[in-house]
Amino acid sequence: MLRYAARAVPWTLVAIASLLLFGLFEAVRYDNWTLWPLQGTAVGLLAGAVGWCLDEPAAAVVDPAPRGLAWRTAARGSGIAVLLAAWAAAVWWARAELYGHPWAVFAQGLAAAAVAAAWVTRRRAAGEATPGQRWAVTVVPAVTAWALVRPLERHVPVFPYAFGGDYGNWTVSSAGWAVAGGAAALALAATLLRDGRPVGGRRHYW
Repeated sequence: MLRYAARAVPWTLVAIASLLLFGLFEAVRYDNWTLWPLQGTAVGLLAGAVGWCLDEPAAAVVDPAPRGLAWRTAARGSGIAVLLAAWAAAVWWARAELYGHPWAVFAQGLAAAAVAAAWVTRRRAAGEATPGQRWAVTVVPAVTAWALVRPLERHVPVFPYAFGGDYGNWTVSSAGWAVAGGAAALALAATLLRDGRPVGGRRHYW
């Protein structure tokens, strides 16, 4: 498994994304009032990098192999673990400037990573080779735009700002992220348990 992970995980991307996470949180730490939207950008970056880790450019060769999707996903989880460790360290580094909600921000990253893993793995099970790249180039700008504009912030507080109030409710936001992350984890588990692979030209689920 370690040998497969060493070759399959885009480690350069993982390293760059990890450094960028620290850079974004350092910017928030420097001026949280003005640069707070970069916290949302960091969530999007984490989700994009997690999805990219699960791509399989050699899907035509690997998918019919004895090692199933669940095994390959677990192996690629080493890259995701590094990203989550970087996320945790970056949040801890900037914790004093997160308006008293470092745990809520940390949970946003965990939930976003779960959503990314669930969606990309489902597309992989359907036979798509590199859905993570498409996911990344969509989710990073979309999440950044949401963090900047914050539409419906009082009703759908995805990225609460400052101490809440008119800038979004932290409690409601945390509940929403928890539901999204939990649902994504269940969807991921269901996909891996089915472990779809092409066999004999047709797709079967085990």
